Amino acid sequence: MTTRTATQNRYRNALIGLAAGDAWGYQVEFRKYANMPAYPVPAPKKVWRISDDTQMTLALHDALVDVADQLDDIDVVTKAITARFLEWQVDRDNNRAPGATCMGSLTRLRHGAHWHDVGGALPRPGCGAVMRLVPAALCRDDVWLGVTALQAVLTHKHPRAIAAALVLADAIRSATRVRGHFLEHAISAAMAIVTGEIPWLRDQFLIDVLSPMTSDVAGMLADGVRDTLLDALLDAYAVKQELAALSPADYGDPCTGIGEGWESGSAVAVALLVADMATAPERRRAALNGRQALAWAATSNGDSDSIASIAGAVIGAAHTGASYWAGVKMSPRFEARYAKALRQAPGAARSFLDAHAG
Repeated sequence: MTTRTATQNRYRNALIGLAAGDAWGYQVEFRKYANMPAYPVPAPKKVWRISDDTQMTLALHDALVDVADQLDDIDVVTKAITARFLEWQVDRDNNRAPGATCMGSLTRLRHGAHWHDVGGALPRPGCGAVMRLVPAALCRDDVWLGVTALQAVLTHKHPRAIAAALVLADAIRSATRVRGHFLEHAISAAMAIVTGEIPWLRDQFLIDVLSPMTSDVAGMLADGVRDTLLDALLDAYAVKQELAALSPADYGDPCTGIGEGWESGSAVAVALLVADMATAPERRRAALNGRQALAWAATSNGDSDSIASIAGAVIGAAHTGASYWAGVKMSPRFEARYAKALRQAPGAARSFLDAHAG
């Protein structure tokens, strides 16, 4: 298997996992844990109906395909992502509880504001900045950090949202190497941001992307990590330690002790916890398979679809085989429009994927 084929397979598995988790959790997105229809919530019975998480991920994918030969041009990439997000904003299917921050920011951009203007993107740390970033995470090595930050700030101009997006994208990008240890990897990255030791802080493309917002990228990202993100990751790691002697089913709601995932920090932390339960280093057996993990993630007291979609993306990205999800007896039937888009995406992504990500 070539490295390019392996990366395309990872991209396919990540997108299928994201869409499946989205559809699974969307069934109960606003339902409290005590009022779930079952524990765990069963998979959709017929058509797996996705929500804005998958829709915005595909919009970002399309934007990167549109400008694949100009990914190092910030203005070009900004216009492409903005155009695709604005297209999604008025799409006939955008009636599935889209995030208020995404919709509000895009309305401002539609009226002519730049994301970094005072009247531009809303300065909120919502999970919209992290639930859609898979295409950016697996982008070319020289641009993935900047593109990840850019897709975040276009709607969520907040240090926590940006820092959480970078930490999650790094986990997805590194998934084949750190499977079973996503939380430890994320905590290490977050702490390296705070201490100023992480190489990302010297990435000129990332600095240029964020320059309209701050002249102190290192300080801004450190603030974002300190603002809930690191605490949420550490809380999730404490839960992971509990799960060494307790099954996820016995533990119950994966949000307990961490946060409900409505904002970027806890969404990433809970999702990485779930991914750790469903992956393991070579020759070790994970506590859950991917299907079981999505069921656990969806049966949560918080933002069930976003938590499950992020977890599904991370789990999928950890596998280079072409049919990981079928191997865990999961073959979701999505609406025709999205089934086609998901089927075609890995081939189209050849133009922007980093063949050596892993």
